[in-house]
Amino acid sequence: MVEPWDAQSCLSFRGRYFVISMRATGSNCDHKLVVQAEDKITTDQWRGVFETQYIEDLTHKTGNFKQASIFENMLKMSITQNSESVSLDLLTYSDLDALRTKSATSHSADIPSSKKATLNTKRYLILTYTVEFDRIHYPLPLTYMGKPDPVALQEDIVRLKAELAQYKQRSPPNWSYTDYQKLQQDYDSLLVEKQELERSFDLYRREVKTTTKGSAIKEIRVLKGVLKSLEEELIRERTKHQKQSGRKTREQRELVAELQEVRSSERNLRVRVKSLTNELAVLRRSGGGGVRGGAESPRLNGGVAP
Repeated sequence: MVEPWDAQSCLSFRGRYFVISMRATGSNCDHKLVVQAEDKITTDQWRGVFETQYIEDLTHKTGNFKQASIFENMLKMSITQNSESVSLDLLTYSDLDALRTKSATSHSADIPSSKKATLNTKRYLILTYTVEFDRIHYPLPLTYMGKPDPVALQEDIVRLKAELAQYKQRSPPNWSYTDYQKLQQDYDSLLVEKQELERSFDLYRREVKTTTKGSAIKEIRVLKGVLKSLEEELIRERTKHQKQSGRKTREQRELVAELQEVRSSERNLRVRVKSLTNELAVLRRSGGGGVRGGAESPRLNGGVAP
């Protein structure tokens, strides 16, 4: 099954849109960085697989060394556009050669036509790191891979369906019956949509058996449409779950605060009752003296006794 991407985004380069993706694979001994660019219109793909040593040698040559893990984080932030200090550009060999000829310190060497044709099929993803007084460029060469494999797209669809099914089975604790009933209705609605998608996919598979090579791009677009629909459905379900969990957490906090306030009031009342009980006990122990004292009080206050 095809592994999911760690970061993926659709970016525009010189008026054309490309889906830029990256993921890290392997362990510490066999760690690799996979980078892919896909033309949004033609679905042509370019891909590069880079080992840790290659990445660190590349950064060392630029004069601004970065460890492979730090470089991967920089690349991820540039794809997701979460930082203004890193950015991306996608160049052809001709674009790269034109930039070199503009430099006064570099001279382009003569390249055989056969090798130049191979270089022209490549793309170069340029990661630019901007600091206060300098800009460092890290070029990543990507090899042309052709059109995406329909089998791989089908595997992505199966993976997303499995992930969506697992997510739907989760239920947050202490939900009310109304919340559960609402989720059940949403699940039933999504189940109907899922069945419609499965029927569309079965229809597509039947069409694939009778289609010709000339309609390969159309087939891939149909698969991409199904894949995008499943991804959007999964995002909606995640967002809904997060909102409902947040609301339940807020309600719980409010109830805890209210309970603490009631307990505080109860403690104050207990103290007051205890104080009044002590006063009553003192009065009772004083006996008749308390009555006499009450009868004499008018004279003390300047009144006339009857």
